[in-house]
Amino acid sequence: MTEPTTRDRMVSTALRLFRERGYPATSWRRLVEEAGTPWGSAYHHFPGGKEELGVAAVELGTQLVNRTVRRAFERHHDPADAVRWWYRKAGEVLAVGDFRSGCPLATIALEMAHASPALTAACEHAFTSWQEQAAALLRERGFPPERATDLAVAVITNLEGALLLARVRRSLDPLHRAAEHVAVLVVAARAGN
Repeated sequence: MTEPTTRDRMVSTALRLFRERGYPATSWRRLVEEAGTPWGSAYHHFPGGKEELGVAAVELGTQLVNRTVRRAFERHHDPADAVRWWYRKAGEVLAVGDFRSGCPLATIALEMAHASPALTAACEHAFTSWQEQAAALLRERGFPPERATDLAVAVITNLEGALLLARVRRSLDPLHRAAEHVAVLVVAARAGN
């Protein structure tokens, strides 16, 4: 396995800090210190500044979630079980981070949607990517296209809300409950109800 590059360390550190502390509250200095990278590397790798790094962090978060979604459907032929597994994995990440680190995009999206067109576009692309991937995987399992799209939106929006409640309550219970309710939606959608 190759050693992560300076750029990779900066992006993964930014993703973690933006998730936990927020975008405005995370300074360049803190990013550089926590990434363990030379000060000059910040502007070398991200001449567009913190916003460019933020977009790269959102792109990394997009890839991580897409990988999780693919893995869920690879491990479980039943889409309801795939959704349960996806929610469980999201809960594991949340618990390991002491309930500080939920969705890789939520904090940036909430804080910066009004202030940064570049970050807003990156978040919009991310959520669309997750939705399209989930819908495609549902179509592969026999769901009609429109139903698969609607269901993918429901899965993602319920997961986002459950992550928020889980963070606030410092409990995985909202994720467990949401997973079971969304699994019921998946089963009903498959049956054509």
